[in-house]
Amino acid sequence: MSIEASATDSDRRFRVLIEHSPEVIMLLTREGAVLYTSPSIERVLGYTPQECMAKSACAVIHPDDSASLGHTLQHLLAIPGLVNTHQFRCRHRDGTWRWVEATMTNLLQDPDVQALVTNVRDISERKQAEEEELMALAHRKKERLVESAERKHREESEQRFRLLADGAPVMIWTSGIDKLCTYFNAPWLAFTGRTMEQELGNGWAEGVYPADKQRCLDIYTSSFDARKPFSMDYRLRRFDGQYRWILDNGIPFYAPDGTFTGYIGSCIDITERRSLEQQLQYSELKLRSLVEANILGVIVADLDGRIYESNGCFAQILGYSTDELLAETFKWGQLIPPESHEALGQLMTPFLSTGALPPFEWEYLRKDGSRVPILAMATLLDQERRLALVVTLDISDRKAAERRKQEFLRMVSHELRTPLTAILGLIELALLHIKHRPTSLAPEAEGLLGQIEQKLRLACGQVDIETRLVGDLLEVSQLEMHQFMLSLHHQNLVTIVQETIAGHQAAHTRDIELVSPPAEVVPVIADADRIGQVLTNYLTNAFKFAPIDQAIAVRLEVEAGSVRVAVRDRGPGLTPDQQERVWEQFYQVAAPGHRGPERRLGLGLAIAKAIIEQHHGQVGVESAPGQGATFWFTLPLADGPMRA
Repeated sequence: MSIEASATDSDRRFRVLIEHSPEVIMLLTREGAVLYTSPSIERVLGYTPQECMAKSACAVIHPDDSASLGHTLQHLLAIPGLVNTHQFRCRHRDGTWRWVEATMTNLLQDPDVQALVTNVRDISERKQAEEEELMALAHRKKERLVESAERKHREESEQRFRLLADGAPVMIWTSGIDKLCTYFNAPWLAFTGRTMEQELGNGWAEGVYPADKQRCLDIYTSSFDARKPFSMDYRLRRFDGQYRWILDNGIPFYAPDGTFTGYIGSCIDITERRSLEQQLQYSELKLRSLVEANILGVIVADLDGRIYESNGCFAQILGYSTDELLAETFKWGQLIPPESHEALGQLMTPFLSTGALPPFEWEYLRKDGSRVPILAMATLLDQERRLALVVTLDISDRKAAERRKQEFLRMVSHELRTPLTAILGLIELALLHIKHRPTSLAPEAEGLLGQIEQKLRLACGQVDIETRLVGDLLEVSQLEMHQFMLSLHHQNLVTIVQETIAGHQAAHTRDIELVSPPAEVVPVIADADRIGQVLTNYLTNAFKFAPIDQAIAVRLEVEAGSVRVAVRDRGPGLTPDQQERVWEQFYQVAAPGHRGPERRLGLGLAIAKAIIEQHHGQVGVESAPGQGATFWFTLPLADGPMRA
């Protein structure tokens, strides 16, 4: 065989090998024109060799890959014999993009080739697999990041929850889906005096009072199974061994995706509240029993006049039926005598400010127009709705007995005053005769007349004392029977106090210190003489009990809706028993250094109390043994013009 024949056979075998290669073999010019492409191009990109050679290779390159491929070609063209592999996308004949890998060899300088020899293989499936792997890796990484973030978030949330729970003023617990407790906050552990390990699971139930334990567990279990909130109270042992009543509220807890994760609950100590509730129930029971027993008249009314509740006793006292009293058209103002409306209005201001009216005597108008004396007291039930509870006692029988007693005292006082007046007149007449006796009497006669005059003057002093005692009896009789008339006018209490003090300072050599408010006018509706009488009584007692070198302090101060006048001495003070009894009629406290009975009836403070109560005020005393005493009275403030 000749050399030429052998070369032809080799060339034919090489061409067959190229044409059946799975890779595309291409020869390209420096400019990218296709000089030759193997038939495999049609399998890889869908173009026939002829179509491919009619195009520039750059025409089928993806725009996003052109720059990087151009850079690779420039580098390849600069170095003869250089081999370079590059991956890029080419457009298939059907318009889709295929990933290919091209290995290019620069044989432009080889005289036998003079081209860029390029081997092209389809790597779309490999690329897709790589992208899928990368996506899977990215997805797994993202999942790990999300899981890590969620775990960190859960840990931070749990930490924040525990910080908040430990600082909360209530006891907090949590449990898992198995009903077992998983956490107790610091206040719970401090309350029980146990560790977290001791309380976890069902350990907390060891502190529940034995009689409450089963009921407690039944409520917890049934609520847990039903996934519903619960509230229960039970006794739990405190760290000191004492069982305390606990109110436990639990609710089901769900994750953000709706998954049930267990329960969370809070507990508070309600021992004191439960005790108060029991006391309140007991008080309500006693009040209800009192109302239903019809011993006292009881109503619930608002300050606008409407009566909402009334027992039978109240209706019976007034001669109405209960239905009549509860009618919307009936107003309790119909029960108040016309002349008492102004005084009632004065009571409203202190009542609204203090929420209570102490027992006071009053008169109601019955349905038939007659009047019934009553003892009443009131307390404000609801400030916003202005609802009040009023309790009334019919004191008609007591008043009748008092009238009989006072009539007797008045009769006795009158019968005593008449002979005392005659005795005093005779004594003064005898003293007058002694004064005008002859001047030429023997010394023995003068001495005898002097002794007689001395005894007569002593007798005159005793008659004066008895006359004052009878006067006190008459005054008490008038006060208790309400037969004296108060001359009520708008007065300036500052003026009354100042004038009374001035009168005492003129008659005594004792110091009186007055402290009064900056305002020169303190308006009251009062009988000036009677108020002066009360202050005089207070000052007289202060002079009697205070050391002679100590000043008496008088303080006048305005309070909410009222004015308070107080007289303070620095005497021996009063015991608690004396403070309770000092307002009683005929009760006396011996002055320091005095022996034997007081030469008064002990009616001064009783009269003072009656006068102030007639003015709708109050009296009181504050004292302690060895620390002096402060006697005070209050009067309601008044509006309107002052009396000149």
